[in-house]
Amino acid sequence: MTAPLIRTHLRTIILILSGLIGLHSVLASDELSLPSRVGAVRISVASYERIAINTLLARPDHYQMRDIRITGTILAMQTETITNRLICGRAHERTTLTLEDDSGQIEIIDRGACGSNVGALKAPMLKTGQRIDLLVQIMLPTSSGSSGSSVEATIRYIDLARD
Repeated sequence: MTAPLIRTHLRTIILILSGLIGLHSVLASDELSLPSRVGAVRISVASYERIAINTLLARPDHYQMRDIRITGTILAMQTETITNRLICGRAHERTTLTLEDDSGQIEIIDRGACGSNVGALKAPMLKTGQRIDLLVQIMLPTSSGSSGSSVEATIRYIDLARD
């Protein structure tokens, strides 16, 4: 393989990876916070706009399939072992965090080994009362039998809050 062809392949791979981890045009340098490793690229979690929980809950469709940043305090957490291998091919832990900021509360899910949390800090390592900074992906379930819209927020990255 020639050097130009290798460079072309590398650029293509980088573009694909960038799309997979949900990099946004809002990325900017944040001199107050050290970059955190998110996926294969070093970016700062603080470079994502922080969304208040009540804003998210008021307009969840606006954030559908987007990675957003939420900062708050862990009020409760529950970890359970999922033994149904049909979900992702193996038994795994699933942790649900109840997170609160000044505007409201939301449940956040970490799917353990079957999830998309690319950071070194995993939900079961956390404790109630800790302030955390999260990148979460927002999904609105499409089941027709449910009344109202519920929001599913899945952890993509966890960092301790640096306020």
